[in-house]
Formats: sequence, C-alpha cells, structure tokens
Amino acid sequence: MVGTGSIGRRHMASLRGLVPDVQFDVLREAGRGTDTSALGEVEVVTSLELALERRPDLMVIASPSSMHLRPLLAAIESGTPFYAEKPVVSTLEELAVLEARVERGGLPPNMVGCNLRSLPSLMALKSLLDEGRLGRLARADFEAGQWLPDWRPAQDYRQGYSAKRALGGGVLLDLIHEIDAAQWLLGSFEHVSGFATRASSLEIDSDDSASLLMARAGGPIATVRIDYVSRRPIRRYTLVGDLGTATWDLRAATLTLSNADVVQALPLAADAFDVPATYPAAMREMLAAIREDRPSTQPLEEGLRALATALRAQRIES
Repeated sequence: MVGTGSIGRRHMASLRGLVPDVQFDVLREAGRGTDTSALGEVEVVTSLELALERRPDLMVIASPSSMHLRPLLAAIESGTPFYAEKPVVSTLEELAVLEARVERGGLPPNMVGCNLRSLPSLMALKSLLDEGRLGRLARADFEAGQWLPDWRPAQDYRQGYSAKRALGGGVLLDLIHEIDAAQWLLGSFEHVSGFATRASSLEIDSDDSASLLMARAGGPIATVRIDYVSRRPIRRYTLVGDLGTATWDLRAATLTLSNADVVQALPLAADAFDVPATYPAAMREMLAAIREDRPSTQPLEEGLRALATALRAQRIES
C-alpha cells in the first residue's frame, strides 16, 4: 500500500472483503510517521526497494497524485501488478514520461481507479449507446460539482490534497471521472479546448471550476463542466442523438430515455447507483486481471488518455 489516506483505507477494506487472508505491506519511508494502529494488521516497510524485494502480488498507489510517478515506474520495471488511483500523475512532464514507457510495452496487469465505470447504471447508459438506441449522437454534456468542504466533513478542506496545487489538487484532476466517462462512452476526440480557474471564496490555491469542449469530425461535440462550488451536489450526464436523448442523474438515481413521444425511466436494480459498491467491484476486476494475466478493463493507457485531455485546459490565474 502506497498511501493510506481515506481512499487507501477504502481499498484495503475492499481487498480484505475479497481476499480474507490478504497480507498488507504499508510503505512508510524515512521522515513519515509509522503509526499504523488504525489500519489493522499490517507490516511496515521503510523503502520502496524493500517493498518490491518482498515480491508483492499487487501494489496499490493511493498517495497524492504528485507522488505517483516513482512507484508507478518501479511497479512497471519490476513487473508488479498495480492499481493506481486517478489521476495517474499531475503534470505534463510526468505524463510524457509514462506515455514513453507505455509505448515500449511489457506492462504487468494494471488498472486506473476510475471506479464509476463499475456503476451498473452507467453500464446501462453505455449499453444504450452500443445498441444504437440514441441514433447518431450530436452532443453530450457531463456535469459534476459539490461544495468542497462537504466532501470530507471530518477533515478541514483547506488541509486536504484537493486544496493544494502542489499535491496535484484541483477540480480538473479531482473530477477526471467526467473526462474519463466522456471518452469511455464516446471515444477519442481530435479537438479539445477549455479553461480552469479559482473563482469562489474557497480558501484553496487550486482550481475550483473548469469547463472543457471536445469535438471530432462527424461529431459528437461534448462538454465537461465541473466544480468544487455547487452547494447542492450534482452529477448528471446528457447524451443527445437523432433517435433519442439519454439522461443519467446520479443524485436523482435515474436513467431516462426520451424521444418525440415519451420520456421513459429505465428500470434498474436497487444497487444501480451504489457508488460505494464500485470500489470492491473495481478491485475484483483488478484481481481477475492478475489471476488471468490479462489487461484490465481500465488500463493505464486509458488513464493517461483522460489525463492528457484534462491537462490541455488553460489555467486562468485568479
């Protein structure tokens, strides 16, 4: 385990549920505290090199994204399967390093933690597209936002990584889920433009609002609008085609399909919008990829593609 903050502990819980006899090595390099009393039974290793000498079955990288590059490269070079939290890294320079390494091939099984792909209701939305029920898509909109202090009520939001640009914080990378979803559902885009800025009263030095416009020849045109500012949380995707419009709304827990005559709420199982359940589901897929020695459904290449899109937005200094 590289990183045992809230998301790292969540992954540990998922793994304990899936593999009851799992054994954790927790990386605590020099200068960092060694108290692991809140993590259950674990072993502490004091360097990345020592951790890899123990030949782990899986490396989980859940530290701030500004600290991801070194363990990512170490996992790749040692052939250690890895699950990396999104965003994969946080700068164009690091992105270029990883893109060059991926191009050389030979990666072990790996996965990037865009866990919303494991949500049954989003899978149902993808099925609508794959079945052609929307016809030819003309445009799509991906919107998400929530007041940052409400994200982790037990923590002072000003002290979290989201508030700090140096740690890879900022809404554009934090909510990269929406960029990943756009590309997962719609494919790659040839043209991307956008802006990110800090415009609210939040006491942070990272961006709190961002918008992207993406397009390719023959369509569709897609927008991504994300923020740390919405006082009422929102996560809603709308896809408009010449046969119908689909709207997925996480907060309302609805997926609707409409055309000229009717608006239909599609019947879905009770857990179709259960976001916490996506964490063990994603980890289950990671373990299957290791067991079967195959690429996962969310490989590093796709995480880098979403990141490349996000980093193309122009930052407007406040």
